[in-house]
Amino acid sequence: MSSKEAVPDRPKSYTVQVGANSVNFSEQKTIIKALMRPRTNRDDYHTMSREQQVNLIRLRTGHNRLNAHMNRKFKLAPSPTCACGQEDQTAEHILQRCPLLDEERKEVWPSPTPLQTKLYGSRQELEKTTTFITSAGLIV
Repeated sequence: MSSKEAVPDRPKSYTVQVGANSVNFSEQKTIIKALMRPRTNRDDYHTMSREQQVNLIRLRTGHNRLNAHMNRKFKLAPSPTCACGQEDQTAEHILQRCPLLDEERKEVWPSPTPLQTKLYGSRQELEKTTTFITSAGLIV
């Protein structure tokens, strides 16, 4: 038996029925390539500097160098409590309520701003957040 006899002929093209539409192989290939192609337009987060991105991701995920995480996860901080003594030093606490950072917070956000906006808002809001972290002298 020769190798040609063992391999059945493959169709050159085939069509898949997707709902009411039929999509042939070359159309499928084009769609997949288009989906895999890098995006040309970038969202606000991806246009920021690497340092700004790192700070935002650390604040968003809670995997940061603030006392709450360093104490609970690694036991590297003596206590999870903030220097203000009111509550644990978390991203929410420093961005929203810490009395030691009221002055810096009011300079950056003169009116009350939700945490969601500070961490996931427009580029301008994200830059305000990274500016606040820098001006407060925090390492996240």
